[in-house]
Amino acid sequence: MSNTVSDRFGTPAYTADGLERGPSLLSVPRNRLLWTIVGAGLAIRVVLAFAFQGTPAVALEQAAAENVRNWDWHAVYDNGLLSWIYPPLFLSWFVGASWLSDLSGLSFHGLAKLGATLADVGLALAIYTYLGWRGAGERARLAGLGLVMLGPSFIAVSGYHGQIDSAAILPAVLALMLWERRSTSTRAVKAGLLLGLGAAVKVPPLLLIPALLGSVRSWREATKLVVAAAVVPALVLAPLWISEVNLHRVITYRGVGGWGGLSLVVDPGWGWRWLTIRGFHAPNGAAHALEVASTRITVVTLMAYLAFVLRYRPAPVDAVVLLWLATYVFSPNFFLSYLVWGLPFFIMAGYLAEVAVLQCLLIAPTVAYYLALSPSRSMVDGVIYVPFLIALWLFWVVATFVLVRRIVKQRAAHPSGIQPPLVSPAPGASQARA
Repeated sequence: MSNTVSDRFGTPAYTADGLERGPSLLSVPRNRLLWTIVGAGLAIRVVLAFAFQGTPAVALEQAAAENVRNWDWHAVYDNGLLSWIYPPLFLSWFVGASWLSDLSGLSFHGLAKLGATLADVGLALAIYTYLGWRGAGERARLAGLGLVMLGPSFIAVSGYHGQIDSAAILPAVLALMLWERRSTSTRAVKAGLLLGLGAAVKVPPLLLIPALLGSVRSWREATKLVVAAAVVPALVLAPLWISEVNLHRVITYRGVGGWGGLSLVVDPGWGWRWLTIRGFHAPNGAAHALEVASTRITVVTLMAYLAFVLRYRPAPVDAVVLLWLATYVFSPNFFLSYLVWGLPFFIMAGYLAEVAVLQCLLIAPTVAYYLALSPSRSMVDGVIYVPFLIALWLFWVVATFVLVRRIVKQRAAHPSGIQPPLVSPAPGASQARA
């Protein structure tokens, strides 16, 4: 049974089937197979974390942690190639890892990666819970959990790479869950604070603001969401700004061109050079123009996206899926670690089989990418990586077109209020409603 409430725009607000039933997010599942999957995923990540140094990101994390321990925040954010380029919230984990490494003799790189590993556990359990709210069977819920805990993309990023994307996106997943489950006037503030918490780790969770604006019930609720989301990163960055710490790269960082996205599509040779030849590589004219215009491209994309979701009012989970697809299509720059931003929401929306196939297909380019960051890089890395990443971008384009078409089509069947979700999660498959 569906629950609806009237919003101040004069249309009924839709709450997805099953979201008012089932256990609380805080309840601990009692399922032996669930904890076996979680344990296996943890074991794989811990072995990778301690067995391998990982990527240059780990050196950046260690340098930042040591500078924080010395209370030298200027060196944290103005340290050449070892400058920290994200907000400072998650640095507390790396400071703890640095201290514990000195105390115990365990490697910093192993301890540092445990933060993102635990965030993966949080993502997996959140997805398991959410799919249960949507009425999915136990097999589908365990499949969703397994796609995170045993998913190659998630394992690579948290267990080997050492990136913190899981830690940043977990609060955003919880924000969407709270947004859909709560119908009280406080949901905007709570969801906004969660988005701000994620943004205090890495900025991308703030992109969910326009996705949730598509299902707000009043302008007042919209204002609460935006203001609350800005509070946490503002509070975290304010002391550094007052201390005149150089935060330019935190505000302006937009990735590195040539590794994926539009920049690789318009200049495949740029990606080839990154993969096969050491040193700095310049783009061609078209790719350089994209880099220069990247901020404007992002703003225009978000404005067009917001206009679309306000017009067609898709279910919040579908709006978030469309957000990440549009980001992957129009962003000039893309790293494989950015998959962690979107994959949890794709699973939550019911695209379990698609996510499973996608992660399997990306194993080869992921291995090629990490080999290219090590001394063992070769021409083979470029042969594998570049065509796969161009094909991945084309997949994002097709998926975006299909999703937009389905949302527009379903609007005709549901002419008022928030649309129901497009997909009903079912064991082993995705079944369209519309």
